[in-house]
Amino acid sequence: MGLFMKLPFPPHLAASSLLHFILLLLLLIFDIVCKTRAVVKIPPNVSVPAVLVFGDSIVDTGNNNNNLGTTARCNYPPYGKDFKGGKPTGRFSNGKVPSDFIAEELGIKEYVPAYLDPHLQPGELATGVCFASGGAGYDPFTSQSASAIPLSGQLDLFKEYIGKLRGVVGEDRAKFILGNSLYVVVFGSNDISNTYFLTRVRQLQYDFPAYADFLLSSASNFFKELYGLGARRIAVFSAPPLGCLPSQRTLAGGLERKIVVNINNAVQIYNSKLSKELDSLNHNLQDSRIVYIDVYNPLFDIIVNYNKYGYKVGDKGCCGTGTIEVVLLCNRFTPLCPNDLEYVFWDSFHPTESVYKRLIASLIGKYLDKFLSKKEKKAKTTVLSMKLPAFSSSPPPVHYCFLPSTTFKSLVRLTVLLLVVSSNKTKGAVELPPNVSVPAVLVFGDSIMDTGNNNNNLITSARCNFSPYGQDFMGGIPTGRFCNGKVPSDILVEELGIKEFLPAYLDPNLQLSELATGVCFASGGSGYDPLTSQTATAIPLSGQLDMFKEYIVKLKGHVGEDRTNFILANALFFVVLGSNDISNTYFLSHLRELQYDVPTYSDFMLNLASNFFKEIYQLGARRIAVLSAPPVGCVPFHRTLSGGIARKCVQKYNNAVVLFNDKLLKEINSLNQNLPNSRIVYLDVYNPLLDIIVNHQKYGYKVGDRGCCGTGNLEVALTCNHLDATCSNVLDYVFWDGFHPSESVYKKLVPAVLQKYIYQFA
Repeated sequence: MGLFMKLPFPPHLAASSLLHFILLLLLLIFDIVCKTRAVVKIPPNVSVPAVLVFGDSIVDTGNNNNNLGTTARCNYPPYGKDFKGGKPTGRFSNGKVPSDFIAEELGIKEYVPAYLDPHLQPGELATGVCFASGGAGYDPFTSQSASAIPLSGQLDLFKEYIGKLRGVVGEDRAKFILGNSLYVVVFGSNDISNTYFLTRVRQLQYDFPAYADFLLSSASNFFKELYGLGARRIAVFSAPPLGCLPSQRTLAGGLERKIVVNINNAVQIYNSKLSKELDSLNHNLQDSRIVYIDVYNPLFDIIVNYNKYGYKVGDKGCCGTGTIEVVLLCNRFTPLCPNDLEYVFWDSFHPTESVYKRLIASLIGKYLDKFLSKKEKKAKTTVLSMKLPAFSSSPPPVHYCFLPSTTFKSLVRLTVLLLVVSSNKTKGAVELPPNVSVPAVLVFGDSIMDTGNNNNNLITSARCNFSPYGQDFMGGIPTGRFCNGKVPSDILVEELGIKEFLPAYLDPNLQLSELATGVCFASGGSGYDPLTSQTATAIPLSGQLDMFKEYIVKLKGHVGEDRTNFILANALFFVVLGSNDISNTYFLSHLRELQYDVPTYSDFMLNLASNFFKEIYQLGARRIAVLSAPPVGCVPFHRTLSGGIARKCVQKYNNAVVLFNDKLLKEINSLNQNLPNSRIVYLDVYNPLLDIIVNHQKYGYKVGDRGCCGTGNLEVALTCNHLDATCSNVLDYVFWDGFHPSESVYKKLVPAVLQKYIYQFA
């Protein structure tokens, strides 16, 4: 921050002048960045404007992320640990994949985005996208068995892409991009290793030479379709030495895990036929440059002679035991090797970023000439710039500079920091008592408050880090919040003037600096009752408490003992639980009805709640806001299941909530008398939310008994996904899905409740 504080802005500098200065500075930086040059030498007046990728997990950059029906997903740690920011992006590697390295080597951009990335910007289309899907193959059955996007589906996405591209850059420019781009096609691995050898599904119909012919027929038709849509430069990767993969060695290499020779022999048969087929296509398709890229031999050499390339392990992956772990078996609970740079393989099927980087650089240098016409090859003397050169057979050139997303984000951060210098700290809307400071907000609870802690919990159905969740969040990002936008956790910190969003404690991108202003420990599906969390595979109350203890240690390391004690004593702690206990564990599943009637079950919940409040008090908490349970009998989900044909509010559910809330208030009063300096405050959300639901028209809503997602009757979490239609205007709805209110309702409810009770924390 010191750098920016020393900028020479006189005190009287007007805001508009400062803004002009910032914009000028950004333009200068942008110009410098845009002059970055690539390392690949290609002729003048030759352009490779984009890279377009079709294939499987080797090149998939995240298209399977929101495909909840497939196990071929890896948008969770430890995948992506060496990607910029340590982000798991859906790439089947510890870092970049071949798609990225190809675009980078050609000087186009740093990463190739997935076409189905919900954050894909129109500006990215002109420089290329990835249509690949982990688990896919030339054989339709391969994709079907993996629930991946098949070859036909990837082609459909490409056709859709062409329409969007024309809308962005115009007909002529789109035609030029399609005709001069590099198309990368990477299939065959899953067909041979999984569909033919592992499951043996196709062995009932074909011997291997016949199956190879079957694959080639499908591949050849695909290349012809690409050609018909405008593709001319098509790079077709051979199948790799599959018999050398750690997983294949484990499954079919015997006790010594030797290379599976019969699988490699099959791959070589297929590759030989593929090379010949491509030669034939080039003879028959005018001006086509469909190039066979041999990856089998260079990768085989790296695997077998790994020591020569500086690696120490060539027969196991870095993740877990390295012998079988891939996708779901390689997760955040799986131990990793100490140094992945020593390993040829990242998991049991995919090479490390280091191997990809080494391989792609050599392949591009080897095969680049084959994509050029005879005329183009003569001028192979200059270096390709990121600016598009002039070209004769198309309209006058437009000079583009497409910044990598990470660079763009860095510029945005710079802008924000500069703007901070010129403005005072934003004040919250809630009026705080005099001389009262609230340095942080710390949240425990369920899906009402969860800001993303369940995102990487792949065994729970209480997740929502996929569309259409987050459609109205900044950038339209599905962050794991059970809403169309912000949740109460965010609105609380915003109203208090602390920050705009409250991050999830388990967010892999959480910065240390965030700790001092608060985090969220809540987990969708949890409750006071341990059985509630257990049945939902959510983080139980005890687990949230453990995270809080870990948080305290980290906070002390970051700000010191004294500041930590101040933050804990003055922070606002919010506890929001009880909904799932009453509605799901007691009434819906009847799991606790065998042991308790409603009054005794509410006592059981209160005992657990009270013990929790005492524990966080002992850890330093003093200001604890405990939200009442809401009118769960009026949520669309329970109206549908238990409200009869008319879908009325389920009165027995609401009666149980009222009973629990009454006991909760009394228990909190008792605790305040026994815990010195405690300010544990009961916040009634039952009555104001019930009023909004029942009298929704008074608040400007048109629908109070259904959610915006799908039919609005039942859809929640996994059943509210990108395949579901959403209402035309969420602002007309009290509920977003079958269980959770919309952001609009939260924005009405939270400020009013907070302002009503804030003076009780003084």
